[in-house]
Amino acid sequence: MNTNALKHGCCAVDTLLLPTERIEDLQALEAIWQKSYNPTTEAERHLVQELAHADWFLQRATRAYANVEAGLYKANPNPAEWTEQQDRKLGRYLRYKTAHTNNVIRCQKRVEDYRKARAAEKANAEKSAIAIERLKKLQQSNSGVIDWQQKLKNMRAEAVARGFVSPDEPNPFDKR
Repeated sequence: MNTNALKHGCCAVDTLLLPTERIEDLQALEAIWQKSYNPTTEAERHLVQELAHADWFLQRATRAYANVEAGLYKANPNPAEWTEQQDRKLGRYLRYKTAHTNNVIRCQKRVEDYRKARAAEKANAEKSAIAIERLKKLQQSNSGVIDWQQKLKNMRAEAVARGFVSPDEPNPFDKR
C-alpha cells in the first residue's frame, strides 16, 4: 500500500476507514444517501452505496486539502512567498480533491442513468401491455367480420325496413 494512503488517505481508495475516522460517520453518510435516493432494487442500493463511498473519499480529500492549506498559511501567511515545493504540494491535494469530486459526479450519473433506464423499461412494458390489450379487443371485435357483399345486403335490408325502396326493384308508388 502507498505510504501516502495512510498519511493523508487521499490515495487510500481500498481503505474505507482510516484510524482517524469513525464508522458511525460513514454509516450516517450512507444513510443520508440511501434516504435521498430511496433505492428500490439491490442493484440500485449498490450504486447508491458506491456513491456514498465516493462522497466519503471526497470528504476525506477535502479535509486533507484544508489541513495542508492551513499548514501552509500557518507557516507563511503570504501565498506569494510560498516555495515551489509548497505550491506543488497544495496543487497535488487539489488534484486529489478534484479527482474525488469527479468520481462523485460519475457515481451520481450512474445512479441517475440506472433510474432512467428502469423508468424507460417500465414505460415500455406499460405501452406494450396497452398495445396487446388493444390488439386483443380489435381481434375480438373483428372475429365476426362479414364480407362486403353481406354487409351491402344487410344495409339494403335495413333501408327497406325503414321504408326506402331498393333501386333494383320497381317502386310500387311510381305511377307511369
